[in-house]
Amino acid sequence: MSAYLWWALAIISIGALIWLVAYATKAGRNAQSVTTSEHAATDAEIVTGVEANMAKAQAEGPQSKEQLLDRLDAGAG
Repeated sequence: MSAYLWWALAIISIGALIWLVAYATKAGRNAQSVTTSEHAATDAEIVTGVEANMAKAQAEGPQSKEQLLDRLDAGAG
């Protein structure tokens, strides 16, 4: 009877270890997915800002040297 008990404990222990490894792997993948999503969101915000600045520059059109210097002095450029 004692041998069955030891075998049962061994099987339960191995099963628990397998479950822990699977759980840790899943948690790691979820953390990596969150990190990747955060980086993608940051990149999208940067691209959006650049595109907005490009659209603003195109909408304002060409400007003279004096207009450019006035904008730079005002801190808007």
